[in-house]
Amino acid sequence: MKKLGFVLLGLLLSSQLFGQLNSKSGPSLPPQYADGIVAVVGNKIILYSDFETEKMQLSRGMALPDSAKQFCFLLEQLIVQKLMLSQAEIDSLPLGEEQVEAEIENRLRYFQRQAGSTAELERYLGKTVAEYKAEIRPKMQQQMLAEEMRRTIVSNVKISPQEVKQFYDEIPQDSLPIIPTEVEVAQMYVEPPISAEAKDFAKEQLEAVRQRILKGESFEKLARAYSMDGSKLNGGLLPEFGRGDMVPQFERMAFKMKPDSVSPVFESDFGFHIIKVIKRKGERIIAAHILIRPENTSQDFSQAMVRIDSAYQLLESGKLDWCAAVKRYGSEKYSDRGNCGFFQDENTGLQKLPFEQLPTEIKKEVDQLKPGEFSKPSMTFTPDGRQVYRLIYLKSMTAPHVANLIQDYSRIQMEADRAKKQKAVDSWVDKYRKKTYIRIKARNIECDFIRNWEHG
Repeated sequence: MKKLGFVLLGLLLSSQLFGQLNSKSGPSLPPQYADGIVAVVGNKIILYSDFETEKMQLSRGMALPDSAKQFCFLLEQLIVQKLMLSQAEIDSLPLGEEQVEAEIENRLRYFQRQAGSTAELERYLGKTVAEYKAEIRPKMQQQMLAEEMRRTIVSNVKISPQEVKQFYDEIPQDSLPIIPTEVEVAQMYVEPPISAEAKDFAKEQLEAVRQRILKGESFEKLARAYSMDGSKLNGGLLPEFGRGDMVPQFERMAFKMKPDSVSPVFESDFGFHIIKVIKRKGERIIAAHILIRPENTSQDFSQAMVRIDSAYQLLESGKLDWCAAVKRYGSEKYSDRGNCGFFQDENTGLQKLPFEQLPTEIKKEVDQLKPGEFSKPSMTFTPDGRQVYRLIYLKSMTAPHVANLIQDYSRIQMEADRAKKQKAVDSWVDKYRKKTYIRIKARNIECDFIRNWEHG
């Protein structure tokens, strides 16, 4: 099997990969099929339509130009996937229906958020969500089985410090990437407390709105007038949701209601709600709500200011370390206590991340700090619109440099681990392709790997 490789230090994206593939010489376009069979692997077939699905996944929704090199790359990927699927079925790897259903629901939720509503999603799909789920369920099951086979192959692969060093030493010096400015930055929120009086007032306000609805006024009209979240623009209408999508209090109320009914006033972490269930489709609900948040008083903000100032003074004097401060003073709702409030690199999951990945307002604060320093308390807004106080901590800042084992060990370790696992997968594929019937029908295109793959 041709080594498909891995991305050094996570810097090479799929679009760049295809740019490299497309830059090489060769036919400009792959062969065209009317969704015919392109390859047979054991008792599995690969259709030309499978390529469009694979392209979408690799490009994350961006259009990729057709090319022969891209076609060959995807063909090899699909053959490996079918080989793993075939062996997973032979080995009877476990995969429950509930796992498949959960993955389908997760993906649909993502697409629904992108579309804006179930109706828009169904318009885009050209079919109902139920029809789409029935259509993709077999493909999803196959994909998940192949992924489970891969996890099984690499489950016992471990990387040692010596192997990490060897991996690094084998990278040509002129191929080592330049790592941009990186930082370790954390934030802590202190939320003003909400008084019992403020809660009672908000609850009474919403109860008055509810009574107007029960007397015949429009739920949608009153949601536009009174609701305190973004759904007010749509008359309180929420995206379709299922179990696990909403906070527990909201979910419990929604799932015990009947269509066209209006709930009593109830409280969640976001404030007080009333819900109107519009439609229920099995374990999916379409509903509208009205949210009224209790308002903080000046005394509430004073208490929060005293609290965050206490944390700041203890940090500045060295009497309290950052993680302890977050756990003692940080808002349970908004501060990531388990991770001590640190930002993480969205690509690697590491605590050290490129400076440019930070939100703009955080970058402005960090620019004023030196490593080990804390920002002075300031007021900001949470994603749901609440005013809170915030502290920012700059733990470290690393200047741009050539990747090395001292400053970048975690990243290099991750790539060494990926390389070792890819080698294990390559060895497995090389072994099992020799035992499996394989026929490739793309006769009018040259792919380097085809000569070594076909047999039966």
